[in-house]
Amino acid sequence: MSPLRLIVLGTDTDVGKTWVTTALARGLRGLDRRVWLHKPVACGDWDGVSTADGRSLRALCGDGQDPATVCPREFPEACSPHLAAEAVGVRVTLSDLLAAVPRPPNASDVILETAGGLLAPITHDRLSNADLAVALGWPAILVTRPHLGTLNHTQLTVNEAGRRGLRLLGLVINHHTPVAPSVATRTAAAELASLTRLPVLIESQHGADPATALAAAVLAAHTQPS
Repeated sequence: MSPLRLIVLGTDTDVGKTWVTTALARGLRGLDRRVWLHKPVACGDWDGVSTADGRSLRALCGDGQDPATVCPREFPEACSPHLAAEAVGVRVTLSDLLAAVPRPPNASDVILETAGGLLAPITHDRLSNADLAVALGWPAILVTRPHLGTLNHTQLTVNEAGRRGLRLLGLVINHHTPVAPSVATRTAAAELASLTRLPVLIESQHGADPATALAAAVLAAHTQPS
């Protein structure tokens, strides 16, 4: 059983990447896999000490991982990471972010959740999540919404990921918050699969726990030839 190295990308901020990341971690552990979590940088939802995303991910820290490696850079401002870091006098480089990615000494999976959308700047010189993903060379899943506008946002993200040579395993259409029923939301999954030519790994429903199904779908996609 080879360890999984996976990036969780999103079409935007607040699309539910952390919710998907934590669900995937629980699902993988339910399949008797060890899981380490990592978010290179997190911003906003500050309680005086840490961010909401950092707190959520550290709550699932286990399998021998040092909690300090889960979310090593957290900033109070709810804005693009490069600006949030600058606001407190910190300069973040791509080499800094790559050096902080945990490398388990055992066969643990590593799930890395990005901050914001694919092209959100995350370093002082405005390199983006896409640059980090390319440097890592790991496959990714893309979390998107079922809301009106998702066809455009998702296609733009998929196209840019493809242009940069990133391997997308598939889409997660996230209903983790209530969504009003409409033609747009009912058809989102089928339309996105057709337009992007990527599989919909799961369409999570509000109030349901997708952990097991999501983990199984990601592992199955990961074993497919690239």
